[in-house]
Amino acid sequence: MLKIYFVRHGQTEWNVIKKLQGHLNSPLTIEGIDQTELLYEKFKYTDFKKIYTSPQGRATHTARILKGDRDIKTIELEEIMEMGFGSVESLEKEKFKEKFPEIFTNLWTDALKYDPREFSGESFIEVKKRAIKGLLKIVAENKDGDIMVVSHGMILKVIFGYVLGHKLDKYWNDPVPQNTSVTTVTYDGVNFKMEDFSNIEHLRNQEEISYL
Repeated sequence: MLKIYFVRHGQTEWNVIKKLQGHLNSPLTIEGIDQTELLYEKFKYTDFKKIYTSPQGRATHTARILKGDRDIKTIELEEIMEMGFGSVESLEKEKFKEKFPEIFTNLWTDALKYDPREFSGESFIEVKKRAIKGLLKIVAENKDGDIMVVSHGMILKVIFGYVLGHKLDKYWNDPVPQNTSVTTVTYDGVNFKMEDFSNIEHLRNQEEISYL
């Protein structure tokens, strides 16, 4: 049995000020690093065979902290990069809303109606195609044991929808996984099963740590 621990990267500077990141990068905040270090403490004795990570800086930084000094093979996988937003990346969400009100609404409410061609973004259909390609590549390379996948909110939701058998019209039925949350999925060679979604138990003591 293969067990996959899907982790969303730690909080970033653009997460805080509500800017679209997409394929652009924003560094982890001090809080984001604290979040990731707490998750490392939770998993430091888990025998991960591999860590797969999006090649974007916020994900690779998160993966490096989670690896620590352990001898774990780390693989960058382009298929699990965040959704691309084209020329509106780095815009504050409110400015995006002002410029493209209908497209903005569809982005957050209707995955099938969302059409980002005007600013050369990725559609949900395009994102789903590459995300599932990445997931199937991961399970083809790993038959059993524990592996970790470090990625991003929107792309993880696409993967989780596939695991649960949801079509894109159900994309917004479930919330976006939180920063450094862990969603656990098992795969028996035929079927996927979600065991836990967006677990953030490791963050219970973060408020205390942030004052140290």
